[in-house]
Amino acid sequence: MIRVSAGSAACMGLKATKMDVYPTTAYLLSGNRCLMNCAFCPQGVGDKEALNRLGRVTWPEYSWSDVETGLSRAERNGVKRICLQSVRYPDGVESLLKLVARIKNISSLPLSMSAWIKDGREAVQLVEAGADKVSISLDVVNHAAFKKIKGGDLQERINLIFDCAEKLPGRMSTHIICGLGENEREVLSIIDRLVKARVTVALFAFVPLKGTVLENRDPPALDSYRRVQAGYYLLRNNLADFSTFRFDHGRLVSYGYSSSELSELLSGGVAFRTSGCPSCNRPFYNERPGGIIYNYHRNPKKHEEEKARLELIQSLPVHS
Repeated sequence: MIRVSAGSAACMGLKATKMDVYPTTAYLLSGNRCLMNCAFCPQGVGDKEALNRLGRVTWPEYSWSDVETGLSRAERNGVKRICLQSVRYPDGVESLLKLVARIKNISSLPLSMSAWIKDGREAVQLVEAGADKVSISLDVVNHAAFKKIKGGDLQERINLIFDCAEKLPGRMSTHIICGLGENEREVLSIIDRLVKARVTVALFAFVPLKGTVLENRDPPALDSYRRVQAGYYLLRNNLADFSTFRFDHGRLVSYGYSSSELSELLSGGVAFRTSGCPSCNRPFYNERPGGIIYNYHRNPKKHEEEKARLELIQSLPVHS
């Protein structure tokens, strides 16, 4: 059995679901009861209901035969990538290598792999097995918060990502969740280093999930998330340098542009779209339909991107 996100299941013909926009990546989740015990995630000690969720998305279980048939349908329905996410297994990557090979035997779509790996050798093995991208999640970018929420040492995790990035140029990615004790300087500082190392960053807004330690924690403020989104967009597109960013007690107050210049650079709304691997749109992973949109899973409508730009610019000092 393997879990499939509800939207992906619809694209794969496994479930009848009407959606505003369907996923352009087929999201699969392997395993239950992760050996890790991250305070924001239900996959470690969560109850049965909690195990069916990641973010705001439900992940029903399907047989491999259903998934194999569904992946061929998904490609015909506009899905352009497969993302295999995995809990931490007792046998490390051995099980994952078999899963990657199995998926590549039935689909020609590029495959992203998100897994707990211990060294660069394992990342190379996953790529050699067929993974197009390998993600090592940071999730939390404040050192004290990382130790409390995920356990272990943040610097060791960062060092592992950069070591893998040297071995696999352009193939590595990571996840960063905003709203877990970091400030904007901390998150944009590490994003700048990751961009320069050609590591793809997928930005998430923290989602409080029932059954987790952090179920009562608030999501991040939207204006703060917008400032980080815009900073990442400018950095990854070589439109700004981190040295031009200005902060006040960890809060970003200037990108080094005037309001009019910044508005022009951010026109079109791409900065506010879902970030991560190519063709990854993660519909409603962070959002409730009709609620606050942190990551637009489609091109924002004109009034949406204008609103996002205005909210961002108004959150900065007048002289920015």
